[in-house]
Formats: sequence, C-alpha cells, structure tokens
Amino acid sequence: MSFLAVPAYAAYACSMASPLLLGALVLSETPLRLGGDVSVVDYTSGGAPGDFAQSLKATGFAVLTNHPIKYSLIEQVYDEWREFLTSGLADQAKYERSMETQDGYFSMARAESAKGQTLQDLKQYYQLYFPRGRYPEEVSDRARVLFHQMLELGRELLQWIDEHMDAATREQLRTNNVTRLAETLDPTNTMMRILRYPPYDPELAAPGATRASAHEDINLITLLPSGSARGLELRDHRTGEWREVPLVPEALIINIGDMLEQMSNGEYRATSHRVVVPADEDVSSDRMSIPTFLHPFSSTYLSPKYATADAFLTERLIELGVLTPEQVAEKKRQAVAAEI
Repeated sequence: MSFLAVPAYAAYACSMASPLLLGALVLSETPLRLGGDVSVVDYTSGGAPGDFAQSLKATGFAVLTNHPIKYSLIEQVYDEWREFLTSGLADQAKYERSMETQDGYFSMARAESAKGQTLQDLKQYYQLYFPRGRYPEEVSDRARVLFHQMLELGRELLQWIDEHMDAATREQLRTNNVTRLAETLDPTNTMMRILRYPPYDPELAAPGATRASAHEDINLITLLPSGSARGLELRDHRTGEWREVPLVPEALIINIGDMLEQMSNGEYRATSHRVVVPADEDVSSDRMSIPTFLHPFSSTYLSPKYATADAFLTERLIELGVLTPEQVAEKKRQAVAAEI
C-alpha cells in the first residue's frame, strides 16, 4: 500500500457523482465492424503468446479462448451474485462502500461516472480486495476462487506481454529495477469488481446515460470473462469509430490499462471502451460482468514522467476528485513523520 493508504481504486478512469442521475440509455445504432482487428487467440496454440501480444499492440484488446478457467465457475458467480445484488442483501449497512478503502457495495445511487462525464453509469457493483476486503457471508467462496485463478492467469499473460515488448523499452525498465512485468503484480492491490447492469427502464429519462461511459482503465491489464450479454465496444485508434468487441462464448477479454501504456512507452496502448445496449438487443435483460483489474506494487517504476505507480495513481485520483492536493500533502507529511 502506498503512503496514500488508498487502494487501486476502481482501476477505471472514473469519478464519484451524486445524487443519482439516471436516464435514457445510449443505444448503439451505427453499424459496427465486429471486433475490428481484435484477435481471437487460442490459449493452447503454439503461437498464442505472439498473437496475443500483437492484438494488444494493434487494438489494446485480445480475446482468449480455451483458457484454463472453467466457465461453469464464472456462470455460478454470475448467478449467485446477481441474486445477492438484486435481493436487497447487498444494501446492508455493513457492506456499504468505503471511500477510504474503496471496497464493498456501490448501489445505483453510488455508481461512478467516467472521467469528464457528469451522468452516472447505470450499474451496481461490489468491489473485492483480497485478503483485506469485506467478503459477503451470504455468498459462496466461488468469487474468491475465481479471483485467484484470474490472478495466476494474469501473471502468465504479463509474461507473454513482457516477452514481446520492444527490446529498448524492456531495457529501460530493467535499468529502473523492473526485470519482469509479472514480478510487479501486487495481489493485494488488485481488485475484482462484480457488476450488474440492470434492464433499461425507459421511464428514467435523462438523455445520455450509458451502462459504462467511454473510459480507459488505470491499471496494467484487465481480465474480463465474456459478459452475459453483448454491449462492450472499443474505439478504433486509427478512425475513432466504435467497434463491438466479439462476444465469444466462454472466452476471456483482456485489455491494456494506462499504467502498462506508460511502462511500455506506448507500445501497448490503453484503448477507450464503453458498455452500451446494442440497438438489436433486448433492453429488458440485465448484463453481468466480472472484471479483474491487475495492479502493480505502488513503488513500481512506470516511465520518466511517473517514477512510481503511486505517483500516477495519485495524479489520477486528484483529477477525478477522489483526493485533493491538500489531502495528498497531508498524507505525505504523516508518512514522513512516521519514518522519523
């Protein structure tokens, strides 16, 4: 944990907004090129590491099939957490989200909004950190098991990314004590978010609200099981067009975060993405999603501009209004005093 005593936050370029501003959901009516150049990579194939890295470099995203995580486990987590989030059990005071630790339940009234946006996203979610976060007693241990499986797979994928990084960039990282990307991964700073996007209610009408507004993730990489419905889109780096990320059954979607873009000198680029309801999708259905945001240790070197991951995160949290410069200065003063 950094001197800020603030965890990885939502790992998402977002801010908190209140009161609740619900509204007309953005429907994607423009024909989309399915997936663009996003590659669907077979984890078991000999060329998987290179194909995976190339897709991330080209689009910021890759879709991974035949991976080692059982999709039956993911579906079980979807089912029991959907029940937990909709039954009222999540609304208990003991699970209410903590602004200090950023764990717990974020209701529709407490949902975030993307950086630069004023309307809140239309979603409810629970944020889990292991082992320190609050884990609901009303659900099974399956989400905990899934987290650890995601963590181990993510460690391997960081190795693939490392192996296909530009030699000069890799050498720069090594001169700053980053010998392997996988060694920077901090399990206690990594966060799993269990999300439910409710069915769209047309009577809640503030135009422009979306399930998840356009944003980039803050962290290294994000591992995301295929959602329970379509709707994930990415913005093409070259054309600015929105493209639908392929919803491949039982696959994992991986995308680059801002921290890895910094560490790789832009070779791996973080890509803006959003969640909408496609025009041909049933708006009466909800959508479940379980991203795992992999974060580095706070002291990890990122780039000449950001000597540490903590410096980058601090800047982002100030931009999002989660921290004020005065709060940061006070935290630093307390940290220095503690060392004396």
